[in-house]
Amino acid sequence: MNHISEVHLSDLRALISNLGKDGGLMSPSVYDTAQALRFSPAPEGAAPALGWLLAQQRPDGGWGNPAVPKTRDVPTLAAILALYTYRDEAETDLAVDAGLAFLKTQAGYWQIPLADDLPVGVELILPRLLEDADALALAVPYQQYAALIPLGHRKRQQITRLNPGAGTPATFSWEAWGMRPDPKLLDETGGVGHNPAATAYWLHLAADRLDLTRDRLAAQQYLDRAARATGTGIAGVMPTAWPIDRYEQAFVLHTLLVAGLLDHPGLEDVVQPQLQDLAATMKPSGLGFSDHFMADGDDTAAAIAALRATGYTADFASLQQFEVNSHFLGYPGEFQASHSLTARAIHAMALFDKDVTQAQAFLVEQQLDDGRWPGDKWHTSWLYGTLFVAFALKQAGCQHDHALQSAIDAIQSRQNPDGGWGQDSRSMAIDTAYGALTLYVLRDCGKVSDDALRRAHHWLVHRYRPFNLHQEEGWLNKQQYAPYRIDWGFELSAMVALSEVVSA
Repeated sequence: MNHISEVHLSDLRALISNLGKDGGLMSPSVYDTAQALRFSPAPEGAAPALGWLLAQQRPDGGWGNPAVPKTRDVPTLAAILALYTYRDEAETDLAVDAGLAFLKTQAGYWQIPLADDLPVGVELILPRLLEDADALALAVPYQQYAALIPLGHRKRQQITRLNPGAGTPATFSWEAWGMRPDPKLLDETGGVGHNPAATAYWLHLAADRLDLTRDRLAAQQYLDRAARATGTGIAGVMPTAWPIDRYEQAFVLHTLLVAGLLDHPGLEDVVQPQLQDLAATMKPSGLGFSDHFMADGDDTAAAIAALRATGYTADFASLQQFEVNSHFLGYPGEFQASHSLTARAIHAMALFDKDVTQAQAFLVEQQLDDGRWPGDKWHTSWLYGTLFVAFALKQAGCQHDHALQSAIDAIQSRQNPDGGWGQDSRSMAIDTAYGALTLYVLRDCGKVSDDALRRAHHWLVHRYRPFNLHQEEGWLNKQQYAPYRIDWGFELSAMVALSEVVSA
C-alpha cells in the first residue's frame, strides 16, 4: 500500500468512527430554509437565511439543480413565497418575478403520465404551495400542475384514514396537510417528522398557545440543532431531514460490503463497534433513518445485509413487509416503486438464501435499451441505480450476463476523457465513485477495462478533498440533497478498493 492509499484508508477509518455523530450531516435545503423563514425564522433574525436563499437562485430564475428539472418547482415556489413574505425588508421583487417566470417554463414536466422519480411528498406539497401563492394573488401557473392534484387528493385521503402519529412518513410532510399543533406530533427529537419545514409550520400554528410553551421550546431547539447539521454556520439555513444517524450508519456499512471492504483488516477495529451498535438497535419492524422514525425498506435492507454478511443475527422478516409484487417499497402505501431499493433488498435476500428470481426479473425489465438503470424515487443519478442493480443481479452468479455486459458498456462508453463520470459532461466525485464501483464489482461478470478503472482511480485521487462540504446533491427527497458522510463513504470506498487493482 502506497502513501496515498494509506491516507485514504485513514480517512475512511475516521469517517466510520464518526457515523451518526451529532445526528448526522446533510446539505442545506432551499425548500426547508424557505419554509422556516415563512413560518418560524431563527431567533437571530431572518436576514442571514434570507441572504443565503437569494444567493441560491439560478440565472434562469429558478432554484434547484437544472440537470433534474422535476426537482425544481417545489424549492422555487417555496423560495418565492419566503421572499414575498419579506418583500418590505429586502430587495426581493426581481427575484420573485424571475422565479414566477421560471415556473411557467416547467409545464412539460408535469403532464400525464407522471414519472416514478417524483420528489418526496410533491403531490402534497406543491398543491399546498400553489394555494398559498394563489391566496397572495401571485401569478402562479396553477393549471400546468393539474395532473398532480388528484394524486394529492388520494394521498390526503390515505393520511386521514391512517391518522398518523409522531415519527411517521406522513408527518415528514406535515406542513402540507396539518391543521392543528397537536403536541403528540412531536417525537423524541423535539421536532415534527424529523423535518424542519414540518416543525416550523407546527411552531407557526402553536405561536399563541401558552399551554404549549414547553413543546414550542423543544421544537425551536430541534430547528437550532438541525441547522447545525448543514455545516453552513448560518442561522436558519436548514437541511431536508434530521437526524439521520442510522441512515448514515446503515448505508456506509452497506457500501463497504459492496466494495468488499467490510472485513478489511485495516478497518476492523472501527467497523466492529458500528456493527455491534447496529445489531443492538435493530427491531422486528426493521430500521428507520433514526431510532425515532418509522422503519423503512432501504435502511432495513442495508442493515440486515451488513449484519448477515458479518455473522451477526439479523431477522429477514423485518424486510419482507416492504415487498409488493416482486419489488420493494420504502414505506407501505407508496405510489412509486424504486429499483435501487429493490436491488438493495435482493442483495439481502441472497444473503439469506432466498429465491431472488422474480425480483431480479423485475429489475431486468427496468433496464433501458442503452444498458442503464435510470434514477428513481430516492436518487437522481442513473449511475447510482445502475451500481446497485448490477450488484443485485450479480448475486445470481452473473446469470444475467447480457444485462450486466450492457451495463458495463453503458458506463465505459460514458466515461469522460478525464476519467470521471457525471450527469452531464462534467465529471463529479460521487458519480465517478458510483461508476468506478460498478465496474469494480462486475470485473468477473463481463469485459471490464482495466484502463477505465485506472483512469477513474486517477481522477478520484487527484480531485479528492477530505470531507468536502460542497458535494453534488444527487439524492432525492422533497428536493435534491447530499448526505455528506454517505457520499464520502462511496468516494473513499471506491478509492481504497480500486487502489489494489490499479497497483497490481
